[in-house]
Amino acid sequence: MEKIIFKTIVRLRRLAFFRVTDRTLMMLMPLAVVGSIFQFLWQSVFSPTSLISNIFYFDKWLPDQIFNASWYACQGVTSVIFGTFGLFTAYFSAQYTARLYQKDAQMAGVSGMLALLLCAYRFRDIRDFQLSFNWRFLNINSFLFALLIGFGTGLIFRFLGTDYHHRHAESAQVIKQRAFNSFRPMLATWLIGLVIGILASLVHVRMIATNFYQFFQSQGQNNLNLGIFIPLLLLASLLNWCGIGQPLVSLTAGGDSATNVANLNYALTHGSSWNVPNPYVGNSLYQSYGKFGGNGLTLVILIGILIFIKKNDIARVARWSFIPTLFGSNQGALIGIPIILNPLFLLPYVFLPVVNMLLAASMIAIHLIPASAYNVLSGTPGPLYAFIATNGNWQALIFSMLLFAFDILLYLPIVKMAKDVQDEIDLLNDEEAGYEYVK
Repeated sequence: MEKIIFKTIVRLRRLAFFRVTDRTLMMLMPLAVVGSIFQFLWQSVFSPTSLISNIFYFDKWLPDQIFNASWYACQGVTSVIFGTFGLFTAYFSAQYTARLYQKDAQMAGVSGMLALLLCAYRFRDIRDFQLSFNWRFLNINSFLFALLIGFGTGLIFRFLGTDYHHRHAESAQVIKQRAFNSFRPMLATWLIGLVIGILASLVHVRMIATNFYQFFQSQGQNNLNLGIFIPLLLLASLLNWCGIGQPLVSLTAGGDSATNVANLNYALTHGSSWNVPNPYVGNSLYQSYGKFGGNGLTLVILIGILIFIKKNDIARVARWSFIPTLFGSNQGALIGIPIILNPLFLLPYVFLPVVNMLLAASMIAIHLIPASAYNVLSGTPGPLYAFIATNGNWQALIFSMLLFAFDILLYLPIVKMAKDVQDEIDLLNDEEAGYEYVK
């Protein structure tokens, strides 16, 4: 059975789309890791409501100028990197697709970026010739959209472009010929991007997307029925694995909902979170037991990698991403391992958080652990979240640690197979490097 799964995954990873995705993710890894580090500093260190800031009493001894400047700097770097992530995704996706078919990769990359900008441009919001974009299409939560735009651009170059082998040095005449040869596929790409952008404006795609995300948010805040919350979580997790992150963010961000406020008031009145009126709030269960440092239990994956893989590029990325992921900033791991669009991680990424939530709900039902009701500071490490959310209940901490260890054991065989698959893919890539890469 294991050999069948291995061969199937390798076969999938050898498809053109996944080959392009792998190369794109590799090139985006430094951006994602640096962005996650600055996001960790922004949200978990230089934030007045963060755990680290309150532990070290930054407001008591650190000058406000330095604290505020650090906050703005980290927030700025994070927003710029993750807010424009789609542009780099479209560029590298188009570049590697064109290179896969021996076309002009650089021209394809530029064309892919412009096509994405045309798709995201707000044609109905033109004011004094100022550029106006739907930034939701350009940020990291729309990774799949940008990836597909780039992949489609590369395919257009495949069919309309001329063959091209990249060289280290080119004469002016060669560069001029490249420009003329790329004119037709670039024009076709831009026209398609223009049509998509105009249609998106005419049918109010922005409004539809907003309503879609608001639906997830309202369900996360108001729905106490796990029978409805869990299917939505499965769908949102699947979309997140695909590279569409906003539904999961919206669904699990209801910490200040009326149900959570009711639970908090009860806990403050009675001195504990036992017997709160709403013990099975979906977002509370997810934050306490279904996340552990990142969507799809990313921290568990990193620990599995560090246990099993000692010297490898994946282990290096895991080390770089560990601290940010521990405090809830897991984009570097999702992109750098990679976990996004990796078929081997699909099932555990989607279903294991739900298993954790159901086990936790069972423990609450038989009164072995209390419900999570207290407010938790941002940047609280995932395994400690339930302990703090139950006001220091040791039963909740012990259960969290046991559940965390259980998740690691379940992920270890998958991590091992992921390493074997990557080794096989790297070997096949090396055999093709003679015509796919510049030497």
